[in-house]
Amino acid sequence: MRIDTKRFGGLDVSPDSVITVLGGIIGFPDLTRYVLIQRANDKPFYWLQCLDDPTLALVLIDPVLFKEDYAPALPQGIAQELGEGDLSLFAIVTIPPGKPQEMTANLLGPLALNPLTRKARQLVLDDRFHDHRHPIIQP
Repeated sequence: MRIDTKRFGGLDVSPDSVITVLGGIIGFPDLTRYVLIQRANDKPFYWLQCLDDPTLALVLIDPVLFKEDYAPALPQGIAQELGEGDLSLFAIVTIPPGKPQEMTANLLGPLALNPLTRKARQLVLDDRFHDHRHPIIQP
């Protein structure tokens, strides 16, 4: 399928690459179809491009890259809901306009993704050890 996006222009998306985010992303509960994009010049970041609203693309990062001990306890039943297999966790990144050095990652609301089933869910962790605005670049 072909979609026209605000950020990437026209994209050819294979139906096999579509990720279904169960329950949507916080703030976007009705938007559930996405594709994960990693461009060479954007590494280590990924883009979660929404297929239901081509103007929406979120920046993601693997939180272990900047917080080596990130291994939150996952809610009971999440593996069963997303399907058998290893889950990947991504943090949603916020980049203040004009201040990329102040970017933060939401470690309390990671996106859990099963790459085999292409199902994901944004988690809301009850965790006093992590922050929803964790600095990616340490001062």
